[in-house]
Amino acid sequence: MCHTGVLGKILRYDQPGPECPDPGTKGRITPSQRRIMMFRKILLATTPVDESEGASNLSFALARPTSSKLFVFHAYGLPEEGWSSIRYLLPSGKVEEVTQELTDYFEPHLSKIENYEVKVVPGIPHEQILKFARKENVDLIVMGPHRVEKTQPRIWGMTGSTLQKVSLKAKCPVMIVPPDVPQIFPADDVQLSEEDRKNYRVLVVDDELSLRDSLKEWLEEGGFSVDMADSGQQALDMLGKKEYHLMLTDIKMPGMDGVELLQQTKQRHKSVEVVMMTAYATIDTALKAMKIGALDYLVKPFDPELLIPKIINIHQDYEVTRGRLKMAFSNIVLATDFSEPSICAFNFALDIAQFYDATLHIFHALPILESDAYPSQQEIESNIKDAIDRMKQKFEDDLVDAVDYSMDSWEGAPHVEILKFARFRHADLIIMAHHSKEKDPEKAVLGSTVIKVAGGASCPVLSINRDFIPRCSS
Repeated sequence: MCHTGVLGKILRYDQPGPECPDPGTKGRITPSQRRIMMFRKILLATTPVDESEGASNLSFALARPTSSKLFVFHAYGLPEEGWSSIRYLLPSGKVEEVTQELTDYFEPHLSKIENYEVKVVPGIPHEQILKFARKENVDLIVMGPHRVEKTQPRIWGMTGSTLQKVSLKAKCPVMIVPPDVPQIFPADDVQLSEEDRKNYRVLVVDDELSLRDSLKEWLEEGGFSVDMADSGQQALDMLGKKEYHLMLTDIKMPGMDGVELLQQTKQRHKSVEVVMMTAYATIDTALKAMKIGALDYLVKPFDPELLIPKIINIHQDYEVTRGRLKMAFSNIVLATDFSEPSICAFNFALDIAQFYDATLHIFHALPILESDAYPSQQEIESNIKDAIDRMKQKFEDDLVDAVDYSMDSWEGAPHVEILKFARFRHADLIIMAHHSKEKDPEKAVLGSTVIKVAGGASCPVLSINRDFIPRCSS
């Protein structure tokens, strides 16, 4: 039994409810639904070191434009007999101290995320990551390779590592992000036109006319549409008659003060952002106001050269939450071997490609076994044709709504050919099923193609494993 609730851009089947759709049925979400869906919960398994920089940048970029909850998670390793490959090298000690260290390290990014939690636990890293991910029912785990010494090759940080173990056993997709991945995920800047600013409406509330006039003049010079109110009650009346995106309100006003105005605004007009204006003597009040919903505070007297950039940043964040900022996925490679997990990977890849208007390149590597005699050119061409025909038969009906797609097959060692094909297609994301001849991650080492690909990829690699199949939107 399962329930078709939303999980990122695919369906979840992990709660009591109607029967799951059979593979091949139309149980998938519609294109219109995909446009408004993102991952609900993202777990960034990280340490504050350069090696996890790519993973953290991607996680913040995924979470920032949405209402997704981001968990910044760190498990610092404890000795275990038989386990000596990878440990996160953060200082041991009180959990609170390490939590504060992570919070301080990521503060510039976290300040732009609406919903996040920094979580630190002692224990074996892969066990704690998997345990926490299942407890919180996260939709995506994002990790870097986490090598210990910069002089060691990246692949060392994956062999039998926390990454390998998590990728093999996670019940949700795992995104493996190289530390040196290009910054293709613009989490900060949005290019806004004059028309965009004109359509962004600001309400200035202050009982002092000269201040209202100055703010109106500065903001209009910055391109924004501005109205003024001389009291909290007048501001509420105006909010009820016209849509505003941002309200700047003084804290100390006769009658209804700024804090009460903030409370009533958040009750009646939740989408309006509120910035408190305060003198130095009332900064404590402004900080308390932020705890009940204020976005920020401004200290009088104002410097226009500092004020306008702050309002521009607030406007940019507004455009981000509207979906104006989309990550630069343009070419997604799906590596398939026609197994059941790879069918699940296809469904996931198609949803992501449609959401980001990306081209989906479906690829199959024809392996050459060491025991086989090298095939003739005619045999190779025949095998490639058969593989492409099989891909068409298996996937083409579902690609009707895809922006664009291609299918190809090359012969050779799978991980080598996948990497070559990804570079040929200028891929910014590789999606594939996690396969290993060994179910025990301690024995699997480099038996997994996905880990080999992640070791050489110049873009993120998303892994789907066998445990994810029950929640696959086939």
